[in-house]
Amino acid sequence: MREIRLRVRATAVEDVLDRLLLLVPGGVRERPAGDDVVLVMRGPDLPALAEIVAAAGRRRLGLEECEVPDDWRERRLLDYEADPIGGRLIVRPSWAPAPGAGVIDIVLEDSAAFGGGTHPTTRTCLEWLLELAPGGAFADLGCGTGVLAILAAKLGWTPVVAVDVQPHSLEAAGANASRNHVAVDVRAIDLAAAPPPPADGFAANVPAELHTTLAAGWKASPPRVGVVSGFGPSEAAAVIDSYTAIGLREQRRIARGGWSVALVARDC
Repeated sequence: MREIRLRVRATAVEDVLDRLLLLVPGGVRERPAGDDVVLVMRGPDLPALAEIVAAAGRRRLGLEECEVPDDWRERRLLDYEADPIGGRLIVRPSWAPAPGAGVIDIVLEDSAAFGGGTHPTTRTCLEWLLELAPGGAFADLGCGTGVLAILAAKLGWTPVVAVDVQPHSLEAAGANASRNHVAVDVRAIDLAAAPPPPADGFAANVPAELHTTLAAGWKASPPRVGVVSGFGPSEAAAVIDSYTAIGLREQRRIARGGWSVALVARDC
């Protein structure tokens, strides 16, 4: 199978794509490359290089052609690029190669559960969890794949509990914990109706209204620190206020991709 890679400035992508898609109905993939973008085309019936050159015109910065495997599994491996989180964590599918020594490695099977590490909220929660000093029990609330619980266990929090209400999430979290050889207590709890489990640290990637319920459930004995997300910038103030009311003050906040993530902690 042929592959053609065309490098253009990011500012020229739309114009070039308008021309290329007429020649490559199978589609063109975009790969960021610094200030540029590499447009990748694959297939057995790609146009001649001269047609690609004519379509790109003076916007062309580079052009390469090569052969790639016909088997989609081999192409998947060829395309895979590790994306370190916080400089020391890789979250990868089971078929991807393991990272080198000194990197925390979390393997997740493909599933319908939320939390593969690529969503802005999940990624930021993972980054900030890497920065926290582990100590005591940890609760991953709205756990999805269980990736935050798994990281907490690998960092040294214990015991670790992962909570969700969706059966597919509970199944995925349990399977992923076993796959990564960590002890995680996976529990089916409806956090809208039942109090959260006691914890010293927590991550809660849940809708805004559920944060208010969580905070109220910890009023008598709030955690030491937590990473909260799952809400938009317009909802952030109300969410933070609910934690402030139980003694957890906002330490920092960031907005990414239309979502907010905040770190809250008790005063020392």
